[in-house]
Amino acid sequence: MNQLMNQVNEASSGRNDQPHAISVNVVVNLQQANLNLQLSIDPEIPFNIFVNGIKEQIFAQRMQAQYEETIEYQLGNGSNLQQNESRTLQSLGFNNNCTLYVRLKLKGGQ
Repeated sequence: MNQLMNQVNEASSGRNDQPHAISVNVVVNLQQANLNLQLSIDPEIPFNIFVNGIKEQIFAQRMQAQYEETIEYQLGNGSNLQQNESRTLQSLGFNNNCTLYVRLKLKGGQ
């Protein structure tokens, strides 16, 4: 997890030492608005580790108690992904400047 956060911090400060890192745009669909994140990440990281980092970023900015445990993930090419997916980002079809859409389900079915 620290690896993911270090890569995010390095990307934002312009010190990304990972020449093979890809940029991933993450669009989180919230009830009131969208939360947009841009991450620079090693494409060899497993998806489940990647999404744990995303969830930490989301819930650092929003109250987790408002949302159900289920979060839907969809890659820009239309592929639906499960948060426990252990294949690498690259093997799942992530590429430079791709977009991952994240939908949080509100408690109460909204």
